[in-house]
Amino acid sequence: MGSQTTRTEGEYGPGSFVDAEFTPVPKECTRLLHYLAKNTPGFTQDAAVLDAVKFEGLDYPCIPGPIKSQAITAVLHAMAGIVGQEILELKGQSSAGPITINTDQAGLYLGTIPLFSVDGKDSLELNASGEINKIMPSSNLGDALGNTIMYRIQAIYPTKTPGVWYDWHGSTNPLPMCKAFGIDPSKAPKTNDEAYEVISAVSQQYSYREIEMIMMDHGLCGSPCYSPAAWRETLTGKALARHSLIQYNVQKQCTATPPVPFPTSADKRPLAGIKVVEIARIIAAPACGAALAAMGADVVRITSKNLVDLDLAQFSLTAGKVEAELDLTTEEHRAQLWTLLEQADVIINGFRRKSLERKGFGLNDLLAMANKRHRGIVYVDENCYGPDGYYAERPGWQQIADAAAGSSYVIGNAYGFTDGKSVLPSLPISDMSTGATGCVTTMLALRDRARFGGSYHCEVALTKYNTTTLEEEVGLYPRAVVAELQARYAWPAMTPDLHVIELFYMMVQQWKLKSDFFTQEKLWVEFKDSPYGESLKILAPVVRYADQEATPRWTNPPVPFCFHNELAFRTPVLGGDEAWLAQKEWVAGVVRKVEDLLSERPGLQGFLRQ
Repeated sequence: MGSQTTRTEGEYGPGSFVDAEFTPVPKECTRLLHYLAKNTPGFTQDAAVLDAVKFEGLDYPCIPGPIKSQAITAVLHAMAGIVGQEILELKGQSSAGPITINTDQAGLYLGTIPLFSVDGKDSLELNASGEINKIMPSSNLGDALGNTIMYRIQAIYPTKTPGVWYDWHGSTNPLPMCKAFGIDPSKAPKTNDEAYEVISAVSQQYSYREIEMIMMDHGLCGSPCYSPAAWRETLTGKALARHSLIQYNVQKQCTATPPVPFPTSADKRPLAGIKVVEIARIIAAPACGAALAAMGADVVRITSKNLVDLDLAQFSLTAGKVEAELDLTTEEHRAQLWTLLEQADVIINGFRRKSLERKGFGLNDLLAMANKRHRGIVYVDENCYGPDGYYAERPGWQQIADAAAGSSYVIGNAYGFTDGKSVLPSLPISDMSTGATGCVTTMLALRDRARFGGSYHCEVALTKYNTTTLEEEVGLYPRAVVAELQARYAWPAMTPDLHVIELFYMMVQQWKLKSDFFTQEKLWVEFKDSPYGESLKILAPVVRYADQEATPRWTNPPVPFCFHNELAFRTPVLGGDEAWLAQKEWVAGVVRKVEDLLSERPGLQGFLRQ
């Protein structure tokens, strides 16, 4: 399908491209599905398959601003559904029928973290009453953001450089950043507004380049709020532009391993029986693990009580997983992790590039293990800046990706701010969408492992998602659409000082007041056996097949971090006769493929005899 419309450049700043007219979200999703499919190596180019996806929902998005986050995210879920169909066919099942994607639900997916209710009370009510602190175990994030300075050191600030704002991110421990800039958190003012002014005064003493060098010298998280054009001219921007959004590669530097058939199971979901080890925290990589779990994968998430995490994520992103604890600084726990990894099909690394490698669990370490066991592994790296380039190993979070790629710049401009004044997108959009991207990428690699054998490296990056949404071929909504969305939902003013947690509570409040999303039962799933209460409701998986048995779902409720004592997959490990039968089945399949090839190409028979 061709481009929907002509676009004009510069409406929201240098390098921004705005549609001449509005296309309803479901229709736009079909166009964008064709666009992303065309630009994804290994993905089907069959127009009939792409056009068979049914996108349904309101004409207008439910996300403020001009970026087509909702549509792109709906498309990523559709792509996961399509690869799921291919996997079902490899397993000898039907393709599960047509795929339906509710585009409103895809918009809500971006706000997954606060979208839950316990015993009839939603997150807004639980937060207002203080009840949430009684039912939600703490990972000490509250301590890390414990006063106004430590809270507001995650915000966007003006610099001494005219027209350039800078996104400060104190991470899960703001104290090093405070120290680097001479800010005393013990002298925090009473209000967040006053704290913002204190930090703003410090920020304006430096040019953005000086702030950047201080951040780099101390290994801290931050980024100038580039325009889309300015980011594309950076070394890292150019390096990242060489890569596709969905990227996976067979690893040719190691011994080839044979194809690995998908497990057969009474569970009809695409990834039933696939074993995943998720080593991650906060949002993006856990969102990938949750999506794989919904597709049927057996996911064990490894974290540590020594690490700060996003407490609210315990109500949703732990669904369908075993939540286990290991301290990878100890020899004993590293040995336990190896025992688990030896059984795994997939490892998700949600930490900074090379971080796990320094602990002995890097890509080459896992490839060596895969060669030894004669079964390939899929290694998923999720990070901020991508696989190479100047910033590849630099720490970063969703807000940093938003600032770097130009998303915050575009949002600020769309809200009427000038002179480079930037504002975060309203939700952890790049986090959740990078999770969805990781799911598609992992499923493609697993599909190819079953077809061709080998081990695969998947690479997904927060900033790459952002830059994809700002590409000319994707386009941005006109200002009239931005104004229409504001009129429909009446969101409070969103400004550079606001923390992402404040922003997503704003979103939930207005969705609650201005839509019927929360009363559409098909968008939600309820668990009656949750540790949090008699009833826990969260957003359901977005992909729906006509065949309900194959449709993604979680079979276990969300649980607190480090909840389970056992460190084991739920799916039994094949052994003895079972392992022998599985290998025999695989060999028989290879023989059938060779026989089919020989029948199609008789000339090969003589060649093989030689």
